[in-house]
Amino acid sequence: MVKLRLKFSKHGPIRFLGHLDVMRYVQKAIRRAEIDIKYSEGYSPHQILSFAQPLSVGSTTDGDYMDMTVNSLKSIDEVMEALNASMNEGIVITAIKELPEKTVNAMTSVAAAEYIISFREGKEPCFDLEKVFNDYMKQSKIPAVKKTKNGEKTIDIKPLIFRWEILPDNKIHVLLSAGSSSNLKASLLTESLFSFANEEMKEFAAKYHRLETYLDGNDDKGHFVQPMIPEMLNELSFASGFIENKGKIYV
Repeated sequence: MVKLRLKFSKHGPIRFLGHLDVMRYVQKAIRRAEIDIKYSEGYSPHQILSFAQPLSVGSTTDGDYMDMTVNSLKSIDEVMEALNASMNEGIVITAIKELPEKTVNAMTSVAAAEYIISFREGKEPCFDLEKVFNDYMKQSKIPAVKKTKNGEKTIDIKPLIFRWEILPDNKIHVLLSAGSSSNLKASLLTESLFSFANEEMKEFAAKYHRLETYLDGNDDKGHFVQPMIPEMLNELSFASGFIENKGKIYV
């Protein structure tokens, strides 16, 4: 058996599929590609497949991941070719890496996600985005209302914002905490920022694009996050500035 980590992009109309529909779509593509994927045992066998981090409906991505276990394979390149030939337009496998047998699966590995947030024409913020964001981040705490299964609660999201910068054309580039324990959605950050600026955000104003997904680790320099396949760094990513450290960003 071989464990594989696959990086994929998602663009176009398929971005409007929910996470469960994307999972079903990929499972069907794996069957069409005749990948020798391992199935679970029991009365209702299912493919051994783990997605790193669900993406909000309507968002695009160049840096999402999934892990799969296969019984056999001739080569990684052959798996990529077969899968991409079986996909409809919109999802593309861009990299595959073989993992050590005991690697923790993608879903429980996620520690951060990187986004570019842009605004649709005519729905841009009226305020000076760079100045307001600077003032926003100078707060000792940044309260935001987060929806949970048990209702709503106010949390401090400042510790969950690892990196940020304002790009030309009113674009926000951020590296945010992600995963099961401390997940900050890019949409919650945007809502909080507009609230701080005392401006109502227009409906469907923001567009969210995920550049990269990160796992975390520790070494003698401290706690870091790095892309889930460090060899495949996006040149727009914060991690590209840390190539000598395999994309490690110390947080």
